[in-house]
Order: sequence, then structure tokens, then C-alpha cells
Amino acid sequence: MSRPSSPLNAAGAAYLEALQERFRDDPASVDVSWRAVFQILDELGAVAPDLSASGGPASGPLSLQHEEIRQRGHAAAALDPLGRAAPPAGPASGDAETMRLRRLYQGTLTLETAHIDDPALRSWLRDAYEGAADVPSAEARRRALSLLSAAEEFERLLGTRYPTKKRFGAEGMETLIPLLDRILAAAAAAGVTEVQVGTMHRGRLSLMANVLGKPLVELFAGIKGMHPFQADPPVPADVPYHMGVESSLSFGDGTMALTLSPNPSHLEAINPVTLGRARARQDLVREQGGEARRVLCVLLHTDASVIGQGSVTEALQLSGVVGFTVAGTIHVIVNNQIGFTTDRDEARTSLHCTGLWKAVDSPILHVNADDPDAALRAADLAVALRQTHGRDAVIDLVGYRRNGHNEIDEPRFTQPLDYAAIDAHPPVRALYAKRLAAEGAVGEGDIDALAAGHKARFQEALAAAADYRPNHDGFPGGRWAPFASGGSTAAEPDTGIGPDRLRALLAALAAIPDGLTVDRKVERVIRRRAEEPLDWATGEALAFATLLADGVPVRLTGQDVVRGAFSHRHFALTDTVTGKRHVSLNHLGVAQARFDVVNSPLSEYAVLGFEYGYSLERPDALVIWEAQFGDFANGAQILIDQFIVSAEDKWRQPSGLVILLPHGLEGQGPEHSSARPERFLQMAARDNIRIAHPSTPANYFHLLRRQILRRDRKPLVVLSPKTLLRLPAAVSTLADVAPGTGFQPVVVSAGERVGRILLCSGKLAYELERERSALDAGDVAVVRLEMLYPLPAAELLALFRRWPEASCLWVQEEPENLGAWTYLDRRLESLREAAGCAEPRVACVARAEAASPAGSFHGDHDADQRRLVERALAGLAASLPSREKAAAAE
Repeated sequence: MSRPSSPLNAAGAAYLEALQERFRDDPASVDVSWRAVFQILDELGAVAPDLSASGGPASGPLSLQHEEIRQRGHAAAALDPLGRAAPPAGPASGDAETMRLRRLYQGTLTLETAHIDDPALRSWLRDAYEGAADVPSAEARRRALSLLSAAEEFERLLGTRYPTKKRFGAEGMETLIPLLDRILAAAAAAGVTEVQVGTMHRGRLSLMANVLGKPLVELFAGIKGMHPFQADPPVPADVPYHMGVESSLSFGDGTMALTLSPNPSHLEAINPVTLGRARARQDLVREQGGEARRVLCVLLHTDASVIGQGSVTEALQLSGVVGFTVAGTIHVIVNNQIGFTTDRDEARTSLHCTGLWKAVDSPILHVNADDPDAALRAADLAVALRQTHGRDAVIDLVGYRRNGHNEIDEPRFTQPLDYAAIDAHPPVRALYAKRLAAEGAVGEGDIDALAAGHKARFQEALAAAADYRPNHDGFPGGRWAPFASGGSTAAEPDTGIGPDRLRALLAALAAIPDGLTVDRKVERVIRRRAEEPLDWATGEALAFATLLADGVPVRLTGQDVVRGAFSHRHFALTDTVTGKRHVSLNHLGVAQARFDVVNSPLSEYAVLGFEYGYSLERPDALVIWEAQFGDFANGAQILIDQFIVSAEDKWRQPSGLVILLPHGLEGQGPEHSSARPERFLQMAARDNIRIAHPSTPANYFHLLRRQILRRDRKPLVVLSPKTLLRLPAAVSTLADVAPGTGFQPVVVSAGERVGRILLCSGKLAYELERERSALDAGDVAVVRLEMLYPLPAAELLALFRRWPEASCLWVQEEPENLGAWTYLDRRLESLREAAGCAEPRVACVARAEAASPAGSFHGDHDADQRRLVERALAGLAASLPSREKAAAAE
């Protein structure tokens, strides 16, 4: 990749001085590129004046040259260990300051700060970077050499014993091992006691073995093919380089709790999950009176994925957003300058793969992976920045990949010249050992002893792995211990609340503090909360209030959740004069838990991942993410597929996350109608999730309380309403949420005699009941299926046995190939056969099959909906007189 030359190389001193004077008189009179240079100089000139060789202030052109080196030196730095993009040769001599800056910014370590808007932060970074010791301590260098030896011996052993197994080794990037070790050690010295790590596959096994504290015998057993869990029933689990680690690391006199989150092959998907876990741990620390910076988040990336995956940008934008900050994340990019078989110039348009961090004003460090000393310096600066300023920092570790994308792949098919250079290039351990030996830091015998010791340690663990058997089922302990999975047999909790307590909470929800001026329309909405019947928003707020008052934290995030996308919640009352916000749910009483309601950036992928990660660390809290419309969740489909519905089967990683997906066809078009229940039902198996479609405020109230009061945890997907938010019939009373009541998975509306059963879910039930009433079809039962998964088989079986002669229709407003029908069809038939029904088959009434989930025109939608309801009750109007005669005769 070519390096841009500096305009200063061709410009004379007199010209530069004249140009600078012109800029000071009239900035618009000079080219915009020079304008930027002179503006930076004006900002920085008073902060850190340059010194000439004589010791006095540098002259204008020389000062310009020094700033040019500081701001653009990274473009000419010696970062590639193979020298494939060698920087242009600079002058062999110059003033002392110029040569010092060239050594600092155009060597094997460099720093980018020109994009940072805050002059004070740039000044701090410059001082910290330029003032650091050139060479780490002797102890740190010996530790780095030992870790390089361990990394090399680990990969060599696996390559020899398992040459055909994929392990995504770190050969060529072994410096990653001492780099991460140094980050953790520096963080521990700075007061960090917990660290959450998210990483890619490259080098993951070596990191687990040599840095992150995975027991070697257990690790080798997994590599050999041992199932990681003693689970009953057995779970599919996952490959070793996807698994996680929980360990305790020792640094000096202290210890650090470390969690490496498991993750799938979907690159960069783990980032927001790890951020969410870190934020949850920080919230716990804050609740105990500690500082958030005691919990560190470290994310590791690869160069091709970090520049190509949009989830990285989404997650980065959370770094400074209230409700999602984690006091700064340290990012490390394992930059092997290739993506599978894709070269750098095919993978990106930017010089570096770190351009994303410029958007959030993060300092960017680039390190040549053949210089471990530089990597240790970068680690120290990144940790110091995070602990001092609470900001993200990124270390771009530039190296190469000695093998193919995996150990079976042949890279010489596509990159023959690169791999000819790699084959001729010595490993970093050999280069570093030679350097330390030449400086007298270690002896030749020490070098050999380090390698021999690590080799013996790994071979011993590999031999012991043959007899290893897991003695745990993998379900997490600690805060998760009380929530061990009980499956569908878990006891139903009592979710009802006494009327006096309910009225007191409703009064608190309806109160507007003295001195707070709110919009008149909002005031009417708030005052109405104290009255019966309860609408949907009040039922939700009341459920939250009961939990908060009992000490259960509640966290609700998503786009526009504070007011509600449909203007129904108004959780924060905004003073129309001062703009001050008042959240009623945080003013219920002195002993209550905290209610966090946060409007998120316009992101689904990162925010859902963040909340999922948060739920992993807070089984004691009700954690909820809401999509603006249900189908917008497909922007986070990777998180749903690879984590939410499958994590417990793959990694024994439970979650109690609630996902609210507004669902219902109202003629608003294909992108605002369907939450795609068919997709969730297709992925539902082995009691992995719960899918509910509540149709009353009371049932929603019980559903939310049930989610946190049950002694097991499963993700809950709620097909939440739009029309029902304000439908006069969709209301509940305090009696519906009183003691003795609870969530009803099946809601039945029927008389004594039933000849036809209309099974349905959601808002369609109200239309069917209205049509039934209009036709006076008293022998039609409208049965609402409020829990789609796990299917309430016992309740349905009892109903079918109660009316064995009745015909049965499944009625849905979605097209026939979508919605719940394809999932329910044969299952309902099996239940009716078991019940001894005269006609076990269930017919379906739905819209015709369609590729698009819904239409876009209200008139067409209304006509289709009318026809659908009429089909469900077809023939009943014509037989109305005969039914009346029969009833009279009885």
C-alpha cells in the first residue's frame, strides 16, 4: 500500500511562513488542506512548544514540520514486519527534536490523534506517549519472552498432534499474548478488579491457555473431542475455539475476576454482548458504592472483520451514550493484513483498518507485531488513558498470518509472494530472544529453558486430558445459582397483588410533583392512571412498580421507549418550562430498586446485543429491549439466531431477557406489521425460549411479573400490541391482577354449548368476538392462545376433551405461510386426536400465501380483514334461526 508524502518535503521555509501569515490574516485565502494544518498548529502551539536543536523555540517552518510528524507520522511508520509497505526514506539527519519525533512516530509504534477534537486530551496523549520510557523494565521483557515462548510451543504442539484440526492459530501474531497480558497486568495495577473479554477465533486457544486462565487439562480435553458439559439431558455444546472462560487471575498481591464470553463464528457479534456484561457488572459495583472503572471491557478484533462488520460501528457509538457507557473499552486489532484470501486493498478503502474510531475521538496506536517492547508500551498507554479519561482506546497490532485462514487451508494458492516472504521470515520469539540476548537481558540458556519448560507443561496437560471428565453441567454459579433451569416443570409463581397496594402504587404513578409543569394532554394521561379500568400502558407501569417496590431492578431500552413509540408510556414527565425530567417509577419509595429507562441510538444489532449481555450478569433484574416495530428486530437477527435462542444449548449460558416486538396487521405496510412469529417458532425447541402474545393488560402484567418471579430463566419474546394500546375493549380491572389470579396461557370466551372453536391470538380475538356477537353465534368459542411456546398442551387438551364434537379452525391475520399456522398445524391435530375429537384435523383461515408479510393500503387491508373474519364464522348467519328454535325448544 503506497504511503502519501508530506507537502512539507517540497515546500521552502519562506513559502511556508508566507502561507501561514496569509492564513492568519484570512483563513479562506489558503487551500483547505493547509487551513487544517495551520488550525491544528494554532490549537497546539500554546500547549507544547517545540524546541530547536539549540534549545530555543522552533521557528515557523520547523514547528510545522514537527506537527506534521506528530499528526501524519503514522502514515510513514514501519508497521509491517515483512516490510511490504516500507515507509519512504526520510532525511538521514536533522535537528534533535525532528529526529526524536521521527523515531517516536515513524518507527514500530505510532500514535494517531489528529482526529480528536479536544485539545486538552490531545495534549495529555502527546505528553504520555512522548514521555514514556523507550524500553520496558527487564522483568516485563523477560515475562514477554516467556509468553512468546509459551505461545510458540502451544501452537507447535497442536500443529504436530492435530494437523488436520481447525484451531485458527496465532502464528505470526504471537505478540498478542504478551500484549493482552500486559493490558491485564496494567489494569490490575490501576485498580481494576473485574474484566470482561470478547474476542475472535484467531489465537483464542492460545489466549485461553497462556493468558486467560483456562485450566490446561480441560482445554486439551476439549481439543481432543471431550464433551465440555456433564449436562442431563445432553446439550450440543460447541467447538473449543468458541467456548468461554471464567477465571481468577493473580497480579502481584491482587486478583482479577475474568470472563471471556463464548461466541459464534459470526465475527464481531460478541462486541455488544461483552459491553452489556461489563455495564451490568459496573452497575452492581456502583450499587455497592464502588467505581465503574473497576470493571474493564477488552474487545479483540481482526482487521478484515473490524472494518467490514457494521456491528462494530453500532457498538462504538454506544461508548459515549448515557445508559450504555462502560467507562472506556480497550480494543485490540489482530491485524494480520489479510482476510481469509482477501488482500488489504480488496478489504477496505482506508489506509488503516482503524478509521471507525475517529468517529468517537479515540486515540489509535499502531504497533509492529515484531516489536514486543512497543506492544508493551502501547498496552500501558491504552490502560492509562482508559483509567484517567474513561474513554475507548484502540491498539492496532500489525503482523502477518503464518498459516492459512485455518490450518487446513493453503494460502499459497492466492498469496504466493506474501507467503514466500513469510516462509523466509523468522518468528517473533526468535527475533526477540536474539535482541534480548544481544542486550544482555537474558542468556542463551535462559531462552532454551523457557521453551523447554513450556513444552513440558503442555505435554503433561495433554497426557492428563485423556482421563479428564467434566464434573459439572456448565450452568453458571454465583448470582445464577438460585436460577438453575427447571424447564417447563418450574412452579408457577403467585403474580397477583392485593388491591390496597395496587391503589397506592397507581396513586404514585398518577402523581405529578409540585412545581413540575407538564403538557396538558400528558397530564390527562398521567392522572388517568389512578382510574379503572387499566389500559395497556398502565398495566405495564403497574407491573414495573410492583417489582421495583419489591427490590427488583427493571431496565428498559430501545428506540423511543421513554415516551413510547406510540406515545402511550410517558415514563418521563418533561417540564415544559425548564426541560427537567421526572421519572415517576424512580419515586415509589426509599427502599425501591432502580428503574432505568433509556432511549437508545437508532440501532438494533448493538443495542439488543448489549441488553442480552446485560441480562447474562443480572438474573435478578428484569431486562427488556423493545423494537420500534416488531420486524425491525431482523436488523439483529444474528444476535437472535446465534445467542438468544441457542446459547443455553451451545454454552449453557442462560438469559432472562425480554424482547418486546410490536405486532399486528393494520394496513401500515410490510415493514410495520409483523414481528415474524414464524421465525421464532421455527427456532423454538428444548424449552429454549418463551413466545407470548398477550391480549389484555392484566395478562401482560402477569407475564412480566412471572418472568422474574419464576425460579428459572428463559428469554421471553412478546408479540406486543399497537391497536390494543387504545382499544376500549382491551382493558382490565384491579380484580384481574388480584391475589389468586395469574398469567393465562389460554383465554376462553364460550357458552355452555360449543359447535365451533376458533383458535387465534392477539387483537384478532376482539374482531372475532365482535362478529360472533353481531351474528348471535353463541355456540362459537373464541379461544386466545396467549402463549405460543411452550405450547400450553394441557390446557388445550382439556378444552378439546370438553367439546369433542366441535370443529376447530385456526384463524390468523397473517398470510397462511407466515404467522403461527405452520408451527401449530400438526401439533393441534395431535392434541385433538389425543382428546378423542370427532374431527382431529384443524383448518386454517388466513390471508393467502405471500412473500410480503402485509399490505400497504388501509382500504385493501380493511376489506381483507373483513373477509377473513366472515370466513371464520361462515355459515353461522344463515343457520341463526334454526339455532334460535333449538334453543327455545330446550
